[in-house]
This record gives sequence, structure tokens and C-alpha cells, in this order.
Amino acid sequence: MEVQRIAAVNDLSGFGRCSLTVSIPILSAMGFQVCPLPTAVLSAHTGYPNPLVRDFTDDLEGFLTHWESLGLTFACGYTGYLGNERQADILEPFLRRLREQGALRLVDPAMADHGKLYASCTPGLVQAMARLVALANVATPNLTELCLLTGGEYAAVCGAANYREQVERMARKLLDSGCGAVVVTGVESGDIIENCVLASADAPPVWVGGHRVDRHFAGTGDLFASVLCGWLLRGKTLEQAVRKTVEFVCRTTAATAEWQENGQDGIAFEPFLCELSEARFL
Repeated sequence: MEVQRIAAVNDLSGFGRCSLTVSIPILSAMGFQVCPLPTAVLSAHTGYPNPLVRDFTDDLEGFLTHWESLGLTFACGYTGYLGNERQADILEPFLRRLREQGALRLVDPAMADHGKLYASCTPGLVQAMARLVALANVATPNLTELCLLTGGEYAAVCGAANYREQVERMARKLLDSGCGAVVVTGVESGDIIENCVLASADAPPVWVGGHRVDRHFAGTGDLFASVLCGWLLRGKTLEQAVRKTVEFVCRTTAATAEWQENGQDGIAFEPFLCELSEARFL
């Protein structure tokens, strides 16, 4: 049996479950060969004080050139955190090649949360990320990222009576830009976390919710996007994949809330990897 390859573009943090330290074990358990392309290497993610950070911008082209010289093909290109707009410029032709080859392109525009850009992200990176989103089969912005990508007002959406309508309108703007499908993640509504699924320009929006744990966990978006990527490559429809992903994320966050106090350490998904390994047979 041929094992499908995934080019996973994200940062690598030595401590704190996020980015590549989430996507590599998750997608490996689901039966894929994960080929990491690090955008930065950190001693711990930036939720901890004073991490050692090594930028990998100057090495991205070398990685991709060597992969191309080896004749590697990928079933999927999955991009997450980028350190600067030059990284997006380097990745853009790579995603275009994957599009020509018919590969899945999943773009998680990890650059903001709770109404604010990450400290390392700039308005220029937002514009560059929008170009990558336009090349994606599936994009998974959270509500803050959706607002940044479409010019929406985060504060106006939060708590609004018609928040669903506003989210759907912004998500359709991403489809108009060229993106194939959009999953808006982490829209809080009382004790529920909702996710808006737009599978195509012609499809009606579908909202998939799960119970919200009253605690912030680092790397939740990485866990969501990684599990979603795996289920899509296993042939699930977008709605099916989102439902299975929401179920997994809710179960693991609820368990983690009982096991550990520090949400910065991320979601303790490791005991649940055996469940994901069954994806190879479903």
C-alpha cells in the first residue's frame, strides 16, 4: 500500500503542543507520511516567556528545491504559521504546483486570535496570507483571522444577534477570492463553540457546534486543522470531516481540562491517537 505524503509547513516548538508537534503525530497516526517544512524553530511556543527563536525563511526555498529535485509528489500541502510575508511569497508557487497536480491545499492562516494579531504578524503578512488562502481547497480561519482577511469588524460580530449572518457573509468573500471551501473555527456562542462550514460557493452554510471548555488551550487550531486534513484525505466530505474533527477536539479538550491545569501546555491528545489510527480502515 502506498502511503500518501503531506507537506506540512509550520513552526516547530520544542515545548508546548502546537504546530508541527501536533500535526506530525496526528497525521502519522491517521496513516500519512508527514514531511515537515519548518518556518521557524522555537525552544517553546511564544505563550511562554523568552523562547529561543530561529527563523527559517532563508532555508524554505532550499527545502522546496531539494524536494523537487528528488521528484517528490504530495497528496496535500498543509500550511500554518508563517513568520513573514517573504515566506508566503516562497510558498505561493509551491501551492500553485500542488493545484496543478490536483493535491489538497489546506491553509490554516494562523496569525491572530481573540481580536488581535500575533505579535510577530504584520498587515503585510495578512495580505500575503490572503493570497495563499485564495489558492486553498480548504481554509480554516478562526473568527479573528476571518475578519482580518475580509475587512470585517471582530468586535461588531462578537455577541451580535446576527453573528451567523455576518460570519457567513465574510466566509463567502473568501470563496469569491478563489478559495474552494471555508471552515470558520471557534465562534463562541454561550457554552458552545461553533464552526461555520461553506463547502462551495453554491452550498448552504452548515454550522457544527460542540461543548466549550471554559479554558484556553494553546494549539487548539493546529489540532483542529490537522485532524480535519486527515479526514479529508481519507475521503470524507467536508461536513463529515468537520463533524468528526469537532467530536475529537471536544473530547480531548474535556479530558485535558481534568488532567492538567496549564492550558499553555496544549491539548493532551496523545492517549487518543489510537482512535485516529482507525481512520486508515474507515
